[in-house]
Amino acid sequence: MTKLQDFTLEELMIFCATILGSCGLLLKVIFTSKCEEIGCGPCKIRRNIEAIIQEERLEKTGHTGNTPRLDLDLKEPETENP
Repeated sequence: MTKLQDFTLEELMIFCATILGSCGLLLKVIFTSKCEEIGCGPCKIRRNIEAIIQEERLEKTGHTGNTPRLDLDLKEPETENP
């Protein structure tokens, strides 16, 4: 059997940073996805997509679209016939 080559502390730090960066990017993709259910083997995650969409709408437009709208149309009063 062969012996593993020695490595420096810098190489170990680069390896760890690469692994952590890859995991971070994977988590970012998972959390920004619009999938309602994410599953990988025995791990299943179910997300409330409607809440995420409303949050994004609120950021972009200032409202979620679910707020009741006031009817601002002016109507002529009805005249009474004597």
